[in-house]
Amino acid sequence: MAASKNPSRRDVLGGVGALGACGLVGIGGEPARGQESNKLIGPATRADIEEHARLRDLDLDTKESLARQAKMPAGKIGGITFGRLISGSNLISMNMHARDLGYVNSLAKKYNTEERILMTLKLCEEYGVNGIVLKDHNFRQFRLRRYWNEWGGRMKWLADVITTDIDKYEQLLEEHLELGASAAYLWGGASDIWYHQGKKGNIIKAFEIMKKYNVPVGICAHRLEPIEFCEAEGIQPDFYMKTLHHDKYWSAHPKENRRFIEMFEANSEDHGQYHDNMFCHDHERTVEFMQDVKAPWIAFKVLAAGAIGPKEGLQYAFESGADFVCLGMFDYQVREDIALTLGAIEKAANRKRPWMG
Repeated sequence: MAASKNPSRRDVLGGVGALGACGLVGIGGEPARGQESNKLIGPATRADIEEHARLRDLDLDTKESLARQAKMPAGKIGGITFGRLISGSNLISMNMHARDLGYVNSLAKKYNTEERILMTLKLCEEYGVNGIVLKDHNFRQFRLRRYWNEWGGRMKWLADVITTDIDKYEQLLEEHLELGASAAYLWGGASDIWYHQGKKGNIIKAFEIMKKYNVPVGICAHRLEPIEFCEAEGIQPDFYMKTLHHDKYWSAHPKENRRFIEMFEANSEDHGQYHDNMFCHDHERTVEFMQDVKAPWIAFKVLAAGAIGPKEGLQYAFESGADFVCLGMFDYQVREDIALTLGAIEKAANRKRPWMG
């Protein structure tokens, strides 16, 4: 597949930084003295203010709104209906995977403030993106409960329970469920690390813990081997989450230099080695193996953290067999990414792997 000619996410985000028109309520804490938490502050444009008010008051149950939501193809995961496009949360966590671009995290923090995040969630729901991946620390960092309590939001979220300590797993899972998670899955880092350390039994233990609760349960991995292990062991999750992107982009390091656990080690200064730049090490083998997997597949990191254009990355994911795509989006990307998703799904109608969910 030819390299994308679309501008990368880092190009677009760099341009946004020059606007200076996005001052919203600060991250996590209380608003500035004299400012109400639901008001835009700083040098916000009139368009920002109007869009904030529109989204805050948007009724998702109007005939017009429901018709717009219905345009998003949907499928079921463990009995819960999700749009085929699911929002990621790294742009909330500020886990930007910016490679060597040191300014990106601070720029994102200035842009993606509490109110901007709430606006983004409502905009996603307006267009049928009714699911998001979240961690409990997202709720601590931002007052995300406001979205459901004050904004009329109904977004269903999948709990990303981040720990490699199996003895703490159930407690952390319960904390996520108490916050309102609709589903839960084993963090991909834990799957990868436990497999690499020869602690495969922890994958089974975590799955069994999750199954005790009445929610859809998933297994996530960046490497294919943990999913191959689950299939061989007869584990039957309600869904898998697996990274998927091709490696035809400039910053991808050579296949012969790729190591199993490299993304959890210190980045190399050698351009030919890993430097926060690759998340699907063997995409051809992933696509081949997943053809016969019966559980719904949520593909993530489909743009290789911005190295691949959204049109190309989404098309590759859906054509290759993904049933859902998890994609982090800033508010200004939502409408475009939804349009590209609808086009990609339509073009993938005759793909080899049948649609699951």
